[in-house]
Amino acid sequence: MRGFQILLLVAALHLTGGALAAQTPSQDKGRADARLTIAGDRVVGAELVATFEMGDYEVPEGMYASINVDVMKRPEGERPDIQTGYPRTRLLFKAPGTYELRFRLNQISKSSCGGVDAVLLLETTRVLEIAPAEGAR
Repeated sequence: MRGFQILLLVAALHLTGGALAAQTPSQDKGRADARLTIAGDRVVGAELVATFEMGDYEVPEGMYASINVDVMKRPEGERPDIQTGYPRTRLLFKAPGTYELRFRLNQISKSSCGGVDAVLLLETTRVLEIAPAEGAR
């Protein structure tokens, strides 16, 4: 009986640890020299620019960069306007609050058979605090 109780306790701790780990924001992945910087005023209505920096690395000829930005968490209201591009992506927030965004930069190549290969260059999660516009109540 005691062995069964210990087994249940270990199983419960294992499941709890997995649930807590799933809530942790992802760590940076991809190339070690890849970076993302976000510049601009973090206020409603102001444009922010997310710039992907790859050091000396350049996307090879015949391939291209693909940017994905996932809005993981956001306040109620309209979704932010996101215009993806490489090396710069533009972000415009319409509501104040806390936003969690996952940025992914992939290098895409197409094979002669119609397939697509993607190589992850950078994946990172950022939390942005967006303040109300001046004069807004």
